[in-house]
Amino acid sequence: MATDPVRVALYNSDEKLVWSSNHGDAEGSFSQKGRGKHWLCLENGLTYEQREDKEITHPRKRVTRTIGFSLRVKKSVSGMAAELLGEENKNNDIEGTTQRLLEMADDLNENFEVLADHLSFMKAREIVHRELHEETFTKVVRWNILEICTVVFVTFGQVLNVW
Repeated sequence: MATDPVRVALYNSDEKLVWSSNHGDAEGSFSQKGRGKHWLCLENGLTYEQREDKEITHPRKRVTRTIGFSLRVKKSVSGMAAELLGEENKNNDIEGTTQRLLEMADDLNENFEVLADHLSFMKAREIVHRELHEETFTKVVRWNILEICTVVFVTFGQVLNVW
């Protein structure tokens, strides 16, 4: 199924678009500083901007989709360095060693969280497919039992018809 009409958008409390992904992007990240209530929208076709421009996605593209996503709100690495070192010791960071270590640790932690998200999604997907498999297997067994009963009934009918 095409991901073209799917888009992620962030709106502020005035319902103004703050950030949006490109249509069809499978993943992405952004940085936004702000205050107040924001809305993160997973859009499937019709958006605020399309209503104003009268540009509407074809109805065949507005179909139900299962979308897995994760959202992380975190401090910047430079903010963490200032907090950990303190303003007076920030000048003692030789050649940015602490900054680089924090960036590497942050990158490693982010990769681990992505892996955990992926494994969680795969586990949920396995549960859904297992249920589908069980349902299909149950229908096949019922159909086979019905066929066996029909064959036995026809066989008795033929035997009784001969006598």
